Amino acid sequence: MAEYIYDTFKLNNKNSLNSEDIKSLSLLYLPLMGIDSYALYSILMSLENGETYSYKKLIDSLNFNSLKLINKALEKLQALGLLKCYYSENKGHLFEVIAPLSFHDFFQNEMLVALLSTQIGEGEIVKLNTPPKRIVGYKDVSKKFNDVFETSSKSVTTTIAELTKPDIVVENNEFNYTLFKLLFEEDVVCEAVLDDEDFKNRINRISYTYKLNEEEMKDVLIKTMDIDKNLEYASISKNARVAFQNKYKSQGPKIVTKGEDSFLPSSIDDKWLEIIEKVDNMQIADTLQSVSGIKPSVSEIKMFDQLQQQTGFPIGVINMMILHVNAVNDGVLPGINYFEKIANTWARAKIKTSYDVLKYFEKQAEKKDKEKKTPYRSKKEKPLPNWYEEYTRQLEGKGKTNQEISEAEQEELTNLVKDIVG
Repeated sequence: MAEYIYDTFKLNNKNSLNSEDIKSLSLLYLPLMGIDSYALYSILMSLENGETYSYKKLIDSLNFNSLKLINKALEKLQALGLLKCYYSENKGHLFEVIAPLSFHDFFQNEMLVALLSTQIGEGEIVKLNTPPKRIVGYKDVSKKFNDVFETSSKSVTTTIAELTKPDIVVENNEFNYTLFKLLFEEDVVCEAVLDDEDFKNRINRISYTYKLNEEEMKDVLIKTMDIDKNLEYASISKNARVAFQNKYKSQGPKIVTKGEDSFLPSSIDDKWLEIIEKVDNMQIADTLQSVSGIKPSVSEIKMFDQLQQQTGFPIGVINMMILHVNAVNDGVLPGINYFEKIANTWARAKIKTSYDVLKYFEKQAEKKDKEKKTPYRSKKEKPLPNWYEEYTRQLEGKGKTNQEISEAEQEELTNLVKDIVG
């Protein structure tokens, strides 16, 4: 995408949004793409077709503080089929704005429906997909299309679909459709069905959405035929969702960005949330006991309670501070003045949550890497601490409050920050 704010792009926009388009964008697309992409799409729709603009205009119009936010918003619009991006070395970027799917077409897309369901809940999905109530006391005397127009040999339905339905491209490289076909006997699913291009695309999309392999998708299809007595895509998607829930112990797939995003959850965040959950749900007394191996004194607990009141930091941040100081001081916890200095530093860094602490540690590590003239650690490679997988298994199902903490757990928790900071 753009490298400099004064780079330019040309706009190709022949659409004009109606009220249904706005409704679709607000209720169906907004939860998936975030307010940044929604606002950017609105700006692009308002710009003149065929004109050339600078990225700075977008930054100024949206009051964004960096080109990175613009690029991320543009990428999400492309991924959701609302924007096509073309590039020429001589002419630069050309953006083609695409109209959103109608409610009907949106709900024909199993992947989008599944992701939206996770975002807003199945109850809201039912409401959005419920046809409007019939008007009582009136007779519909509206003219039908064929009452007014004649059609050419080309299907009107096909023509409208070509004009309004954007392509949402999903490459499911982890799913081998050829292998999937070989898993079926001819008398189970006929080859003509398996060779149908639309069927193939739907299976690829459903397997991608619910993260199912070839064998699992085969089981989904057989279950669909046995239970639902059909091979309708809605039924296949429904059973795939059940398979997803059983496999991943989760209600449904959710949409996340591959990189960091200020307006949507990302896959990077998901990994760290597990760590944050541990830290945010430990009492200060438990954290102190875990790092020292002995029950903390009343004065120690009072010291950190006082620190929390003074700083306004949540318990997760205080726990991260204890773990950090314990790690860098080889298990020796200094007095309150030492912690107050760290608290002031963190406050100036605008730290408010335990997630902010992890981000702060990562930036410090990147700064050290830069000083050593070594490549940055990729933001897509935020590693979980090497203790974390085993530590999670140890704590599975255990409540930490007022329970004895093993020596192994003490050691693992003590090394938490060392592993994050590297």
